[in-house]
Amino acid sequence: MGRRMARLCLSMVMIVLLTGCWDSRELTDIGFVVAMAIDKGETKNIRVTVQIVNPINVSSTQGGGSPAPLPPTTYSAEGNNVFDATRVLSRKLSRQLHYGHAVVLLVGEELATTQGIKKLFDGIERDSEFRPSATMVIARGTTGEEIIKQPTSIDNSPAIKIKKMVSDTEKAWGENIDEKIYQVIQAIVSSGKEPTITGVQIDSSNKEDKLMANGIATFKDGKLLKWLDGKEGRGFLWVLGRVRSTLLTMDWNGQSHTIGIENIRTKSSFHSSIDKSGTPMIEVKIGVDANIGEVDVPIDVTNPKVFLQIERLYTQAVHDEALATIKLMQQQKSDIFGFGEVVHRDHPKQWRTLKRDWNEVTFPMIEVKVKVEAYLRNTGLRNRTILESIEIGG
Repeated sequence: MGRRMARLCLSMVMIVLLTGCWDSRELTDIGFVVAMAIDKGETKNIRVTVQIVNPINVSSTQGGGSPAPLPPTTYSAEGNNVFDATRVLSRKLSRQLHYGHAVVLLVGEELATTQGIKKLFDGIERDSEFRPSATMVIARGTTGEEIIKQPTSIDNSPAIKIKKMVSDTEKAWGENIDEKIYQVIQAIVSSGKEPTITGVQIDSSNKEDKLMANGIATFKDGKLLKWLDGKEGRGFLWVLGRVRSTLLTMDWNGQSHTIGIENIRTKSSFHSSIDKSGTPMIEVKIGVDANIGEVDVPIDVTNPKVFLQIERLYTQAVHDEALATIKLMQQQKSDIFGFGEVVHRDHPKQWRTLKRDWNEVTFPMIEVKVKVEAYLRNTGLRNRTILESIEIGG
């Protein structure tokens, strides 16, 4: 009797485990979304465009005799909000959309400027499929739909190119910022920081691969405020300590752009204090390590005095770029640096009062001190410059 009962129990357990694939879906029934673009609609509030790849037709490698990979396909629909537009999209497709592979979210510049981005994230964040770690960009001077329709010659889809391009340009140039969806949401809900997002535009001068990363979009109250380009964008990343590799050229004795310094490492920290009148003060400490990349003047970089002078010039250049961007954003009344969060962290009681008009009143008037410690680690594979070797004859 006991054995029969044991066998019966074991059979029941096995039946539970062998329930089959009741919720399975074939690959041919799924539309894998790799990018989503949100733009201002023509007939309704929002226009959503998705880019879909077929895992059967598109592969990263093409073997001999295999058919050419098919390009990704885009579909668009309009609705009152993002959720509504994605539902309308389903009427145009024979497959169920799956957002688990989406790597890029694009927002058109017109939508970001006029309506703002605050209302775009609720439905996206509630969807368990959509990756909060997807890269977010602003379609600069165009729509997100036009961006993801651009052909690419190297990468399989514009989405993959955009993701790699934004990440690589932050690392290599220090003038763009690779912000994820969750980071943008955190800045939106914060009372002490405004979001920043890299721009991607269409470069019509290039016949192929027209997409390029260009500028950092700054926001205020959820709407696009201003673009930071070149040194302005790099000054912002100096403050954040996110410049990994960049080339900074400096003058030497009146000769312009004759010394090139390659940054290799950056870190920064913020500290706040409040004076007797209740006004905050922010101290930004920036530490940078760099190498001498190029010297186009006949100087002896092995001379300690010359070496220290170059180091001082580099320190001043980093300081000036960082401070210039801080002052610019104080004029714009938008705290993109998160100084408000620092005050909140260090002085929570005072922050209860300061946060009410932080961007409009307090942030523009606070004193920000920038301290830079820069170290040149080496001179590369040469000690003497080529011009110096020519002058001394060897």
